[in-house]
Amino acid sequence: MLELIPLALTLLAGVGYSLAWYRLDRRGHRWPTRRAACMLAGSLCVGVALLPPVASHDDRFEVHVVQHLLLAMAAPVFLALSAPVTLALRTVPLGVRRVLLRALHSSAVGVLTAPATAVTLDLGGLYGLYLTGLYRAAERDSLIHAAVHLHMFLAGCLLSWAVIGIDPIRRRPGTGARLAALVIAAAGHDILAKLMYAWILPAGGGPAAERQAGAELMYYGGTAIEVALAVIVMTQWYLATGRALARARRRVAAPAETFAATDREHSGRT
Repeated sequence: MLELIPLALTLLAGVGYSLAWYRLDRRGHRWPTRRAACMLAGSLCVGVALLPPVASHDDRFEVHVVQHLLLAMAAPVFLALSAPVTLALRTVPLGVRRVLLRALHSSAVGVLTAPATAVTLDLGGLYGLYLTGLYRAAERDSLIHAAVHLHMFLAGCLLSWAVIGIDPIRRRPGTGARLAALVIAAAGHDILAKLMYAWILPAGGGPAAERQAGAELMYYGGTAIEVALAVIVMTQWYLATGRALARARRRVAAPAETFAATDREHSGRT
């Protein structure tokens, strides 16, 4: 049952998200449907990863890798894009909102959500799991197995939040820093998959053919998700640049329109 903690957290977040969405709609304010769809997609990814038939066959290494891709990569991306904190800030009482904003802008949260911290926790956990005896221990001990799942999920959420998240955090890094973090994470992920294939790892992962097939799946599946992440980051940059240019044009046009209106008024008087 401990292995279902990430699913329980996601379901709890989903219920809160739905209630907040309903409350916002009752006030007459719209919430983007695409964000709600992302919350649903993220929840489905977690559910597929932790429930049968996937969970009942995760003793096979290829199935375990599918769990990894869903739980630590795909689900966090969707959940970050759903902007749950932004929705909460728009619906909770003023006192709770102030506490939440104070926490989001605290030094501790700033360090935790920094790209360097997120990349270190994400890659550190993966290398520790697959290059040491931790994977074998997790297969034998349900508590360690649950802890591994929880770490994979939370580390993936931190990385997605740092790279593509649209919720407010302290000192959100620029596009260059976020892309750099993504490139480092992707390179570390690919190197790990190649090491696993070449050295037939992890220990306790079953027959050599299964371990190498899992390493290949991790390499290509992870690359596909990382490319999607890069597309999201660049799309965010493109849209932000377009909005900035539009604001600059309005600022330039405003004095000219004011001058024209003044000139017309002056001409009318004369």
